[in-house]
Amino acid sequence: MERTILCVDERSRLDAVTDAIAAEDTLTPEGVTTVEEAAERIADGDVAGVVTGYDLPDGSGMEIIETLRQEAPQTPSILFTDVPPTEIDTARFNEVIVEYLSRDLPNAHDRLGLVVEDVLNHAVQVGFLTPEDEHERLTALDEYDVETLPIESSFDRLTDLIASHFDAAIAFIGLIEQEEENFLACHGADLDTMTREETMCTHSMLQEDVMVVQDVREDKRFSENGALEAMGIRSYAGANMTTPDGHVIGQVCLIDFEVRDYDAGERAELQDFAETAMEILELRRQVRDSESDEPVEESSEVAA
Repeated sequence: MERTILCVDERSRLDAVTDAIAAEDTLTPEGVTTVEEAAERIADGDVAGVVTGYDLPDGSGMEIIETLRQEAPQTPSILFTDVPPTEIDTARFNEVIVEYLSRDLPNAHDRLGLVVEDVLNHAVQVGFLTPEDEHERLTALDEYDVETLPIESSFDRLTDLIASHFDAAIAFIGLIEQEEENFLACHGADLDTMTREETMCTHSMLQEDVMVVQDVREDKRFSENGALEAMGIRSYAGANMTTPDGHVIGQVCLIDFEVRDYDAGERAELQDFAETAMEILELRRQVRDSESDEPVEESSEVAA
């Protein structure tokens, strides 16, 4: 399967870059020379990856990175430049899959196609974005062993209340595990698990504030998600469940089958519900831990 690679660079350098990409059988280069042209092409979709220089006629490669952050954060990119990393604002790479390749390396152009192939394959294997504290987050999640916590009835009542409060078709509480989201309670649908590639919560958990998608079909992150389309989902709102130590382990979410927005007050209320769900989990965990720490009383009976 051939994959289109958008190549962005100064005119004097562009041919060498596209030739390097074309040398790989599975890659097809498309060349542009400006930030504006690149933004328009990314917005059109169907770009598997981006190779961009740093200094461009109407801006810099960092503006391409910003466009990817907004339009297609899961599209990997290669920053191919002779500008050293110390002079690049790498903090702006957050939530975008970016690789740095120096033009000053020996045989840099010969290596470029191989690097692009490797980054694309790695992106496919990962399939979803993860927070920077993913390891610590999963460790924190393990502390809430839901199989041992009596939360089912409480969460069922809570999702019923949430759905009624917002007049939403579906309300659910889910924990985001290493490879999937595990739904602990759901009003309005029979949801058990979804992979992290499929669930919108994979993206919502990366935002500090409540994430709202008014129309799933108009959002490039989700418009081609077959699982969401099969369920008929049109709108979404998700709020983080955050542990006392600051790790996001789950989401409280609303789903509807029609285009819908949520105002600032409704978003704040959804966050309050998420904090309530987290408080229930934390309380149950503390009770369980205190019970397990209680000493076992020895029998006072004396054997005859």
